[in-house]
Amino acid sequence: MKKLRAALALALVIFTLIGCVSNSGYTPLLRAEPEVGATLNRAPRTLRLFYAALPDVERSSLRLIGPNGEHQLRGLHTMAADDLMIEIMDPVTPGEYVVEWSTAVEGDPTVYSGSFNFRYQSSQ
Repeated sequence: MKKLRAALALALVIFTLIGCVSNSGYTPLLRAEPEVGATLNRAPRTLRLFYAALPDVERSSLRLIGPNGEHQLRGLHTMAADDLMIEIMDPVTPGEYVVEWSTAVEGDPTVYSGSFNFRYQSSQ
């Protein structure tokens, strides 16, 4: 009986660790506009992120940080295409940008977060 308990306890620990490892790299983010790692010749006016399921706008946030600091954003919403969209209020100047996001998607109580970069270079 003791061997059975020990084996069950060991199996439980192993399955728990496997679950942690397999979920650690998961992100519901599928793609974005601007694209992850893109170099743009035209300044973006909006950010749009596409997810594996419909995001919960109330439990979501987006930030845009550029060479002059954080940009003012307005109107976080979904277009009902498993996406989040927001308008960029400040002028986007040439340089490197970071988009930081967090969201919970439909059917999953977990709040996921991440970030990605893009570059804007003036076409002048």
